[in-house]
Amino acid sequence: MENFNEQALAWLREHGLAILLILLVAVVAYYLVGILTRAISRRIQALDDVEDSERDRRTKTIFRVIHSTGVVLIISTALMMILTELGVAITPVLASVGFVGLAFGLGAQTLVKDTIAGLFILIENQYTVGDVVEIGGITGNVEKMTLRATELRDVAGTVHVIPNGEIRIVANKSRDWSRAIVDVNVTYEEDVDTAVQTLQEIGEATAADESISLLLLETAVVTGIEGLDQWAVRLRLMVKTLPNAQFEVQRYLYRQIRLVFAEKGIELAFPRQDVMIISEPKKDK
Repeated sequence: MENFNEQALAWLREHGLAILLILLVAVVAYYLVGILTRAISRRIQALDDVEDSERDRRTKTIFRVIHSTGVVLIISTALMMILTELGVAITPVLASVGFVGLAFGLGAQTLVKDTIAGLFILIENQYTVGDVVEIGGITGNVEKMTLRATELRDVAGTVHVIPNGEIRIVANKSRDWSRAIVDVNVTYEEDVDTAVQTLQEIGEATAADESISLLLLETAVVTGIEGLDQWAVRLRLMVKTLPNAQFEVQRYLYRQIRLVFAEKGIELAFPRQDVMIISEPKKDK
């Protein structure tokens, strides 16, 4: 028993203190990475006076990725050092196979592919945190991005985690500017010229309305007749907006169209079906 206690004390002195020191350094490094990335990110974002600008979102995205990557490296390094202290032969494996070979040996080819794809997304600035994008048929707001995956939250609140290596085509709906497109259906009996003129007036009034004009980059334009459908004449009103502001502008325009058209007696079309009843003539008895 005495022998065992002496061996335990010797092991604690030789390896236990080293493991404790590794853990302390890892914790300090973890907090230090967080503090440094936040400080540098805020310093870069403060270079312009525009809140939530393209530079701000890109800086936030890059430094979040740097932070997550740094945390992974710290944990991995600390884990390998602790295993070495516990007597696990890590060094020969790393020396003979190498990091890349070890990753492939563990079946991590997809991880390498996702990481490389994530690097190119950042380098090419395809999208940043806060952008509204469509990836693989899923449209949502980019809430989080790492070198491995991208998280999208759709309009229903569902979070979709997409591996970066699976991303082939990205549709960024909030880069530089957006466009609100509103299609209006009027009946064939209505005067098309009057309806077009009314839409133009609504567009001009929208540009003059202070509650919504700050979201516009130009005056609304009526393109004219966009289609002759089975039950309606389709007109189109569109306007260039600030990035990701098109949905709010569309809701405003739909409300104004409903109110103004009703006020002017212009009938909006809706799906309908005409039924004709033909009665046969009575036969003489």
